[in-house]
Amino acid sequence: MKWRLAFLAAFLLPELPLDPFRGGAGPSLLHPLGLDDLGRDSLLRLLLAGSRSLGFASLCALLALGLGLVLALGGARYRGALSALRNLPPLLFLLPLAAALGGLGRLPLALLLGGLLALHLEAPLRARVAAFRRSPAWLAETLMGAGPVSRLRRWAPWGLDQIAPLFPSAWLGALWGEATLSALGLGPGPTHDSLGRVLAEELPRLATDPTPLGWAALAAVLALAWTSTLAPEPA
Repeated sequence: MKWRLAFLAAFLLPELPLDPFRGGAGPSLLHPLGLDDLGRDSLLRLLLAGSRSLGFASLCALLALGLGLVLALGGARYRGALSALRNLPPLLFLLPLAAALGGLGRLPLALLLGGLLALHLEAPLRARVAAFRRSPAWLAETLMGAGPVSRLRRWAPWGLDQIAPLFPSAWLGALWGEATLSALGLGPGPTHDSLGRVLAEELPRLATDPTPLGWAALAAVLALAWTSTLAPEPA
């Protein structure tokens, strides 16, 4: 969880400088993956796009886990509605919505992805907190009249321990959601480079005009999927 959160700093990185007169140059010692059509170093662009996608996924995962924990602690009032919404895959909802709106910006996409993923995380989080809510420690807080701020300060470390094991799956779901929408032209605009945007530009060219950037981007996405599903973080 901690190493993924480090990618949140990628939002502060500047854009790569453009040099269209050198666009399309092939690989060299100075530029191992060559230059893209706008003259940006392809290797640096892949690293920057990957870092921003990972930072975006980390942000969505934290939002989803926080909302999921709130839903899990909120009781059974809306449990039927949550169960019905949980049967809807996030992308099945996002794709037509993004198409109808002509694309989603980074902030609306983050909020929607976080909210949709939270519905799927509510059930496992509820299973983790249900037994604890019936424990003497929780009842003591209620009997002593502890307010929300006091409870938050006291139980925040415990809450982090509960959400940490679910972070990898939430992170991977957010990463695929952002990459899919960006690859279809429905995600953040061209001013926000991402793995999805790199794939959208490079994958169609691989069959007829293979590019090092395209193969590198595809390998990066497959490696992320493999490491995230093969080695989940322990509880």
